[in-house]
Amino acid sequence: MSTKMEERTRAEVPPEKQGHYEVLVENETSRITLHRIEKGQSSGWHRHEHDYVGYHFGDSEVRIERGDGDAPSEMASKEGAATFYEVGDGFEHNVTVLSDAPLIALEIEYKKS
Repeated sequence: MSTKMEERTRAEVPPEKQGHYEVLVENETSRITLHRIEKGQSSGWHRHEHDYVGYHFGDSEVRIERGDGDAPSEMASKEGAATFYEVGDGFEHNVTVLSDAPLIALEIEYKKS
């Protein structure tokens, strides 16, 4: 999940409102992380420093707060959708599930050499 921003997450997201994630594989070139975030839970603030693909295993609605000060936005997470994200110099965000259905997603990060 890239770099977890522990201090900001502790200040803004109570432990019981944090979703679960597990790093499945990490090596020199990639990191693969599985996320499960239930209704009302958040990913916690984190910073993406590497381009990545997100693959979603179900439909859910999420709110995305960005660290750059942009207003929060809402989006639909669609089952079977694989989306490539170019992160440039990196970006910070926190994802909160709004729908009854959890967000279950696999992230495949491509570490820069």
